[in-house]
Amino acid sequence: MAYQRALAHVIACSEAGLLPERLNQEGMERALVVLQQNLGASGRTKQVRARAEPATAAARQPDSATTVTGKRPALAKYPRCVALAEALKPVLEATCPAGAGGYGGALQANLHPADVEMLGGTALIRAAMRRAAGQLGWRVRTVGYAGEHLVVVIVQDVREAPAEVSYVLEKDFARRGQEMIERMSAHGNEEALRKLGPAPVERQTQAFLQAVQGAMGANPGAWR
Repeated sequence: MAYQRALAHVIACSEAGLLPERLNQEGMERALVVLQQNLGASGRTKQVRARAEPATAAARQPDSATTVTGKRPALAKYPRCVALAEALKPVLEATCPAGAGGYGGALQANLHPADVEMLGGTALIRAAMRRAAGQLGWRVRTVGYAGEHLVVVIVQDVREAPAEVSYVLEKDFARRGQEMIERMSAHGNEEALRKLGPAPVERQTQAFLQAVQGAMGANPGAWR
């Protein structure tokens, strides 16, 4: 399965509330079962995603990617959002596999709630992600999850990649899978984990935070 399709399926199951809240060993095993059970039938991922949509407009959360009328919120025009989007463009671009022609990009940042509040909230961060991704030509999906101690924001390019770069994306997916296997095998072995270095999400979160610091330094007025 291509990386883009796999990530889209995981996001759809997560949005539908099908995945366990804790991804410890038991949680990961349960998550794999859920992902497998909801994969296979044509259109299943779309059906799972549809179940995640609120039944009524009143059920929509303020952090929704769209308003009740279907229009993008005005957040994208805020100076803070514009500044953050500009800083995030190279970060998003760097997530695209080399040689894939700009396809296959996805960024996940795991943030402290206090940092999110300082930036203007999850909705503004997602708006900045969409703005930056749009300038790169992506067709995007964003996800935001806010917990008591952790906020997760994700942006993903959901374009169908052309055939000529599919091999590159498949190769990158295999590389990511191998890294995941190595990290799971090294669980509990601090020395082995240290040799592997930061996990992909840690690296992306650090890149996100560095971009934020750069944006705040370059345009401090936008953060007042």
